[in-house]
Amino acid sequence: MRISITIALVGVLLSAIPLLRVEGKGVEAKEILARVDSVIDYPKGIVKGKIIHSHLDGKSFFIDIVGYISDSEYLFSLSSRTRGDLMRVLYTHGGEDIWVYDISERKLSQNIGADKFNTILNTNFNFADLSNADLQRNYSAISMKSVTFENDEIYKLQLEPVFRGGNYGMLTLYVRKRDLVPLRIDYFNNEKIFFKSISFTKTVMRGDRVFPVRYKMIDIERETVSILFFTGFEENVHFDKRLFRHQNLHEKL
Repeated sequence: MRISITIALVGVLLSAIPLLRVEGKGVEAKEILARVDSVIDYPKGIVKGKIIHSHLDGKSFFIDIVGYISDSEYLFSLSSRTRGDLMRVLYTHGGEDIWVYDISERKLSQNIGADKFNTILNTNFNFADLSNADLQRNYSAISMKSVTFENDEIYKLQLEPVFRGGNYGMLTLYVRKRDLVPLRIDYFNNEKIFFKSISFTKTVMRGDRVFPVRYKMIDIERETVSILFFTGFEENVHFDKRLFRHQNLHEKL
């Protein structure tokens, strides 16, 4: 089935649901965003997984990803079986600052402004998508409604960026009411046209927290799907602080 048809069907289903404004003593939008930020935060330690990028014609490619995650800094190393080491992406200050080292070109750059929205190795994920920068710091809720979908009560929030200059003019965030776990984010460009969507299709519980381990990003314009999934976790890892300095991204991990 074509990706565009799938998205259209989902849109029809959601549009058929009566929307009710959340009133009274319900959860406030800022509380929901704070909870969502805590859920999508990466687990501390070393995480390993893959990105699978697929086209409508069946063509696909795979990227191996390893993340080194500390409290407010994280480094991703990207590689493939055919091309070897490809790129390292360093996020500091909670994902607000982004540094990229292109291994083949031996080039270090800092992604600022619109550069944060450049795609990562031609997948549907851009550098901002993987930054996990706080929603509550970078977006403000302009509306919040309650919807029912597949027997689940859901909060639907419309978010607008606090700072202009990026590629996202608006987000629609869907959060399950019973545990405030995010289910999906729809992305709109600066003309408020829907063009991309990410679904958190699998979460796991470790210790006292839940977090996503499978992310499905659909790009409507490109008609492609990128799936990021984590399969390996190593906890209680002590990292040398040098690992999270952009000057050292060229060094062997």
